[in-house]
Amino acid sequence: MFRPTPGRLVYLLIGLVVGLAALFVYSSVAGFPSFLPFVRPSTTSTIKAPTEFSGTSLSRALLANQTVTKNAVVLRVNTVEEYADGFSLTYSLLSGQPGDAAPVLQPDRFDVTDDKGGIYHLSAPESSGTVGAGLSTGYLTFTPALSADARAITVSVPHLVTVAGIAGASTSKILDGPWEVQVPLR
Repeated sequence: MFRPTPGRLVYLLIGLVVGLAALFVYSSVAGFPSFLPFVRPSTTSTIKAPTEFSGTSLSRALLANQTVTKNAVVLRVNTVEEYADGFSLTYSLLSGQPGDAAPVLQPDRFDVTDDKGGIYHLSAPESSGTVGAGLSTGYLTFTPALSADARAITVSVPHLVTVAGIAGASTSKILDGPWEVQVPLR
């Protein structure tokens, strides 16, 4: 049988401290494990509005094809897809004049509102974009779901950021907008 020597007691205490520290870190991140006797399951549940887009239930898809031009830059909203917990849209950003080297532009943000005053928030984890000389495209997702009473949404880009341009050219790093596109929903 093992005898409690001072060395074994030190290792036992170190293991106990490391285990408690690991349990503290785990419970801070993911909550207490259910096998612990002092953890009681919650009897009340709260329903929260989704804060991130899941895209699990497509209601309908609309071909938007709405454009606006300002400062020789065209913003086009291509499609809008309605889901149970939000909506997505695809966009294209065209810049540059024929025969000239086009700058690489990127929208600084998208603001989306509906005609009933609803405000929609970008859900970044499910959104993506590609920037290139003269053409930038993207897929953006927003929450909450579109209002059933809304007849149109307004997509606004306040500013465009010049990511890359012509070497030595004295171009502005920020193009002021706004570029506003109204997309009919019904």
